[in-house]
Amino acid sequence: MSRALDKNVKEALKHGDHQAVFDEISSALVNAPPELLEIELLGQSHIFDSNTTLLQDENAIAIPKLRLVQGFIVARRILRAHLQGKHDGSSEVVLRATSVILLMDPEYLSAANTRKRLLQRRIHDEDDVMTCLKNEKYLVDSLLTSRLHRHTKSPTLWSHRRWLMEQFKIQGLDVTVEDDLKRVVMVSGERHPRNYYAWCHARYLISTLTPESQTHAETMSKAITAVKKWSFGHHDDISGWQFLMSLLEKHRAETQPTFRETLQLAESFRWRNESVWYFLRYTVAASTRLTDHDREEFTRVRTTLWETAAEGSQERHTLEVAQRWLP
Repeated sequence: MSRALDKNVKEALKHGDHQAVFDEISSALVNAPPELLEIELLGQSHIFDSNTTLLQDENAIAIPKLRLVQGFIVARRILRAHLQGKHDGSSEVVLRATSVILLMDPEYLSAANTRKRLLQRRIHDEDDVMTCLKNEKYLVDSLLTSRLHRHTKSPTLWSHRRWLMEQFKIQGLDVTVEDDLKRVVMVSGERHPRNYYAWCHARYLISTLTPESQTHAETMSKAITAVKKWSFGHHDDISGWQFLMSLLEKHRAETQPTFRETLQLAESFRWRNESVWYFLRYTVAASTRLTDHDREEFTRVRTTLWETAAEGSQERHTLEVAQRWLP
């Protein structure tokens, strides 16, 4: 969503009850249904009457840009008063304000840092720490997975989520890594292809929150299965393949079956793109678990696809480079 305001929006902002709009939007963000929110921001082509702030159907919310700007005006005023020590309202009001601000601008660092300070205060003062942290996780994950282009790849939001995961760890609360990969990282990666920040967060989850115990191998195997399925469905996204390679380095027993399945699909669907063949050529060059037959199949499939690729095309060049990686 563009942050620029046209003349009609600026004129409309001179009228209306901004406080009422703020109350309705902030309530929608904090009143959590079972599933993560799916938030969509609407342009001027969607005309609402003066009494309608947003549309909501269970966890799906649609908010016109004008209404969000109205709510943002109130939210920013609350945050500024809080930072200047002039706001005498509850921390709940400030948390609501920062949620609206981050919906409007995911890189509003003061809003994210204010939430951290208020949450730390709540963690120390309240008995129900789990509810406090889970509510924050719900909001952040909703922002990261909704169809909001700037939010899905926001370094500020991903950094905030990493800080939040550290709080879970400090409090001894479990985080299901496989669920977070599927429900947050992969959804965000689908919303915004080649999402560097999302997949970096996935690496953090695996390296920091996966226990070194008997369940470690099971967790890794489930993660590999999930990421492999995602990569097959988004075969032109290098980020998924690179993360899959990092998982296979930690759990080498899955390397051979993953390589064989990928090679079969590449042949069946005529995948000649660089992302897939980057994965295949790296696996051939780096893995000691592949047999001579695996390498022969690699050469056969590569040759077949190379022969049917257009002369001088990027796909043909990609397959030529893949051949050079053979040991």
